[in-house]
Formats: sequence, C-alpha cells, structure tokens
Amino acid sequence: MRDVVRTVVAEAAPDELVLVEGLWPYDDESVVARLAGRRRSREPLGFGLQEVTALVTPVVWIALDEAARKVVGAAVTTATDRSKAWLRRISRRPAAARAIPPLEPEQLAAVRARILELGAESGLEPGTATALAERVVARLVLRPQGQLAGEGGNADAGEPEA
Repeated sequence: MRDVVRTVVAEAAPDELVLVEGLWPYDDESVVARLAGRRRSREPLGFGLQEVTALVTPVVWIALDEAARKVVGAAVTTATDRSKAWLRRISRRPAAARAIPPLEPEQLAAVRARILELGAESGLEPGTATALAERVVARLVLRPQGQLAGEGGNADAGEPEA
C-alpha cells in the first residue's frame, strides 16, 4: 500500500513527498489517524482533512487504507485494535504494514469513488480528484507481481521505488 501512496503522490503532487516521508516511520493505523484527524494531539502532522485543503496524500492514503481493510476483512472491533496497539507498544514491535491484494473491478471502482469523495471533501478541484483517482486505480492494476499482496518487502525498507 505504501509504495502505491508514494508513487501516486510523487506523480500527482511531488511537493507532498516530504509529508509522505515524514509519515513513513509510523504504522499505517497511526498515519491514517493523523491524516483523518481522529486523534487530536500536539504532535507534528496531527491534522485532518478538514483543516488542510487540497492535499493529495491524505486522500490517497485514507482511501487505500479503507480498501485494504475491506478487502482483507479487517472488520476488527475497536477494542481489539486498541489492545493490539497496546501490546505492540509494550513489546516495542512495529505493526505490520497493510497490504492490498489484487482487486476485482468492482473493488477498484469503489476505491475510485472513495478518492473522488475524499477529494471533494478536502477541496480538490473535480478534475484534479478525477485524475488522482485514475492514477491510483492505474497504479493498483499495474503493480509488479511481487508487490501484489506482500508489497515485496519495500514497505519496511524505506526505499523509494523510483
């Protein structure tokens, strides 16, 4: 998932790559919480879509996270998520990066629709949101074979794909 976010942001909004890189050390759940504004804190990058307009990164990351959760069947209760996060913190183990398996056409359409919706909420121009949605769907469809389910190990390596 992270490789798709980085590639799409690099193409659509290269000036936001610094934001992607700033979020890279955090686990996916923390990143989504920061970008969606669910958690208010004094930490840097603790903003939500309502407070920052026309950013591509939150739109892409949140939409892909939602798709990964739906496809993988991550409909786990909040209490379970909290207990897992607590156990990770005390054991000092990082959370596994979320991966997106190959998507069916209707799932790709749902990702596209969600990006358009988030884009409108965040203040992106309709044409920009449409182009962004098309880039994300194209990237999901055209991923190299080794990056389909396991992300090819790049998520933890921290190295850009190019």
